[in-house]
Amino acid sequence: MVIVDKALTMTPALVRAAAMARKSGDRLLLALFEYDRAVARAASRGLDLDAYKRGRHQKLESLAERLRRDGLTVDTQLFWDHPTMARMLLAVLAEQPQMVIKDVHREASLKRILFAPEDLDLLRQCPAPLMLVRSGTHGLPRRILAAVDPLDEQGRPHELNARVLNAANRLAMQCDAELDVVHAFEYIPPFAGPEFGWMPDLGLIEQFRAEHLGALQELGKEFGIPPGRLHMLDGIPGWAIAEHAAANRVDVVVMGSIQRNFLQRLSIGSVAEFLLQHVDCDVLVLKPQGFAERLRTELERGDRSAAGARPLETEST
Repeated sequence: MVIVDKALTMTPALVRAAAMARKSGDRLLLALFEYDRAVARAASRGLDLDAYKRGRHQKLESLAERLRRDGLTVDTQLFWDHPTMARMLLAVLAEQPQMVIKDVHREASLKRILFAPEDLDLLRQCPAPLMLVRSGTHGLPRRILAAVDPLDEQGRPHELNARVLNAANRLAMQCDAELDVVHAFEYIPPFAGPEFGWMPDLGLIEQFRAEHLGALQELGKEFGIPPGRLHMLDGIPGWAIAEHAAANRVDVVVMGSIQRNFLQRLSIGSVAEFLLQHVDCDVLVLKPQGFAERLRTELERGDRSAAGARPLETEST
């Protein structure tokens, strides 16, 4: 599923999705989510809203036709509903895509990727693997980096590491890309230092590091990652992983995220959020097992009724 930009142009996310579908033979679903309050008000005063939506859908079909001429199987859906985020989540739950792909945009003056509130909300709540694609991305990724926490020190279940590595392996095989796996070991606690009057035991730090390295190596054996592709990084995890990705020209960082509070202002974990704001590449984010079921339950409990939300849909084979 590609969440299409409202300008209905061939964006980097669409180029990436088309390249991946060309390799895998999977079908593409171009999904356009819209709700314009000005148009809705005009419709209450006589504007033919159905005609407006048909026009938008025709433009979406024109975009899809460009891909079909290249031999791809492409379906399209236009969703007109509010709030847009709830409609997106319901659509992902209904379609159960292998992956959701969406553009994000770079702010050149800050030299980092900026995420709109919609991007952050989708990242925190999307039940399917979500690839956020930056400007400048072209075609298939060539270098993929999977970030794991083999000791689950932040409460991340082992199965999330498995999801990350399985997804990264599949993506690497599909795209004929190189795959590396990293784990960052923060060797000095934030409350240590001369100003605190306490310094950590260096021998104990080495013991902890050896434990982390052993866990990373065991994880690599379990998932068939060659030892030369396993990297133990030292330092603050967000900075260490971002620097490694930049130094090695990584195209996609694959990571897991945990949502602690549904349908509220959420935190996906300091390391993941830092990476999403600072890595100079695309990211693929996965949720733990059972996430989709919990999200569905929370949406069904909400005040919003999806009964009136019906997409204007055309399917092509």
